[in-house]
Amino acid sequence: VAGRVDRDRRRDFMSQHTGQHMLSRALIDVARAETVSSRLGELTATIDTPLSSLDEALLARAEDLVNALVLDDVAVRTHFPTPDELGAMPLRRAPKVTEGVRVVEVEGFDFTPCGGTHVTRTGQIGPVRITGVERYKGGTRVTFLAGRRALSDMRGKDAVLRDLAKAF
Repeated sequence: VAGRVDRDRRRDFMSQHTGQHMLSRALIDVARAETVSSRLGELTATIDTPLSSLDEALLARAEDLVNALVLDDVAVRTHFPTPDELGAMPLRRAPKVTEGVRVVEVEGFDFTPCGGTHVTRTGQIGPVRITGVERYKGGTRVTFLAGRRALSDMRGKDAVLRDLAKAF
């Protein structure tokens, strides 16, 4: 079997996924908003919380917290802890498996059992930007972008604003 890794796509999903870990932790710390589920799509990523609403100021604080960690360029490590080590870790959520648990740590910030792909340092994520909030199944869905997706979104919105300014 021969294979080829699509480097750009993989980097994009690593940014979105690690950004999701960090934003999920930040939403707990800032708004007590646990992550019920998350989705990493081709265009956007979402985090669903059980809260019926989230204050915009709290969302901004969560976004600022994540971006401060991106700018600090902290390490992202993976661990395969023993059961005793696992029990001592401040996990954000319980593991879905009982053996061979892999824990992803954003240094000093988040410990989450996860088997997905992640960056090795937070600076590799790039900017993380919340782009939308909506009611969803009785809770709140937070839509966000990370890395190149966030940059592309900001550039597109800047272009629209420039065009509007010229029209006025």
